[in-house]
Amino acid sequence: SGLSSSVSGGDSNVASGLVSSVSGGYGNDANGNRSWVSGGQGNVASGSLSSVSGGDSNVASGSVSSVSGGDANVASGSLSSVSGGFANAARGEASSVLGGFANAASGAYSSVLGGQLNTATGDYSIAP
Repeated sequence: SGLSSSVSGGDSNVASGLVSSVSGGYGNDANGNRSWVSGGQGNVASGSLSSVSGGDSNVASGSVSSVSGGDANVASGSLSSVSGGFANAARGEASSVLGGFANAASGAYSSVLGGQLNTATGDYSIAP
């Protein structure tokens, strides 16, 4: 474990970032500084101050990014978030995807509200 980091439950979890934590689940990794994973399986919080609340195979790699749940979602932009769904990506700065399937928000401050195969590529853009 990293300095001042903790793993409080589950199996095969790692908290290697400075002041990081994993609360439970299986095979989760909080390796970003001040990052945390609450549970689920195979989730990774690698960005500084990033978090994954649960689900399966989710990644929060952007600084201050978050994934709330779902499966195979990625929040790689700084301040980005994915609320759930499957295979969604929030790549732009402060971008968000609320859910659905294979949606991507790559513009800065862009959002995808849901559905499938929707993209918000321009800065400040919104896809339904």
